Amino acid sequence: MRRCTVGNRDSGLTLVELVVVVAILAFIAGMVSFNLTPSQMTFGGAGGNKTAGHIATEATMGRLKAALFGSADAPGYWQDMNRDMWFWPRYADWLSRPPTDAADIWGASPEAAAYFTSLMSYSAARRVGWRGPYVQFQGQPIPLDVGRGYTERLGGGTGARGPVDAWGNPIVMQWPSSYFGVNITDFEGARGNADMTSFISANSRWVSPGPDGILQCELNLASLQTYADFLSNPALVGDDVVVWLQQ
Repeated sequence: MRRCTVGNRDSGLTLVELVVVVAILAFIAGMVSFNLTPSQMTFGGAGGNKTAGHIATEATMGRLKAALFGSADAPGYWQDMNRDMWFWPRYADWLSRPPTDAADIWGASPEAAAYFTSLMSYSAARRVGWRGPYVQFQGQPIPLDVGRGYTERLGGGTGARGPVDAWGNPIVMQWPSSYFGVNITDFEGARGNADMTSFISANSRWVSPGPDGILQCELNLASLQTYADFLSNPALVGDDVVVWLQQ
């Protein structure tokens, strides 16, 4: 039986040989795509040695930052909330739902309670108030897992939800825990204190625990209070992915 050939008998591959070659190449390509997940692939150029997971996670946190401060084409949460530290977005949740749990208003004066309540929806006349969602995400509940750095301070166990990073872990807002010896347990103390407000906002950041799922930034918070601390102690950050709000 004559065998079927592709092209010239002396210079070409037989049809069977060509099929075998294509099958081998497809098999190799399949092995590569199976073994190199998006979070493992590395990129050169502007991305340096960042993986696709790092790039995607930074993009997510970039959208959170844009939703917080707004742009020429879209409103921003912080401006709408009257730049009041009562509503500093310690939970990303507040960008997707009104921050009704921003403060305990039951003990507040009637005037303070009325002001707080009025900011739960936008007033076109006063040009303040929540008018989100500024960003939409389903996210995951932030776990209370102190060993991994998911503390109650960051929303762990409170029911707050965070958008997930490329490794399936919630992204959280992190801020300094002290201001010149004063513990920052909430942000009411910063209301009316311009210096403290500036300190908190300048040193707050969105943080992903990175591939290992551990928030090293929170575990090492005592040494990572400020942006300058991060520059001085990069090893303490581990593989966390950090996007600063005002840097």
